[in-house]
Amino acid sequence: MDRYTKTAIALHWIIALLVIANIGLAELTEDLSREARGPYMDIHKAIGISVLVLTLARIAWRIGHKPPPLPASMPAWQTATARLTHFAFYLLLIMLPLSGWIWMSTYPAPFAYFGLFDMPLWPVAGQEVLGETLHEGHEIMGKAMIVLVVLHVLGALKHLIIDKDGSFQRMMPGGSA
Repeated sequence: MDRYTKTAIALHWIIALLVIANIGLAELTEDLSREARGPYMDIHKAIGISVLVLTLARIAWRIGHKPPPLPASMPAWQTATARLTHFAFYLLLIMLPLSGWIWMSTYPAPFAYFGLFDMPLWPVAGQEVLGETLHEGHEIMGKAMIVLVVLHVLGALKHLIIDKDGSFQRMMPGGSA
């Protein structure tokens, strides 16, 4: 069975866990006051920057390391769906944190990366319309990410339980690659 490389697998699972944590932070703190929500959003922002950096690393890795082929038994529509889904994931994994970062820069609202250093702000301070647009886009993309994660997990489980075609195991930690 062809597998992803250990680096690709590690990046996949680290990014996945960070995305799920960030969705949780955003959803669980939605009804809190601005003051109570602040510390959680600082973590949310730092995780978002981590997702952005790790996604760029994953794309760079993927350029240099071709992923294993999809199972030959997979119908063409599923192959096309898998490719489209991966493209959508990469797009959201870049655009979600980038939109949040630029959105925060419109206030400007400086934030520290896990308290270690201040993130540089984009030169868009005071651009309220841009900030409102990015805020709306960020929320819409966040909902799209939730839908995509759920569909991805369901698809993975389908390959594990119903198809039993080895697709699920290609991205699981352990084994040789």
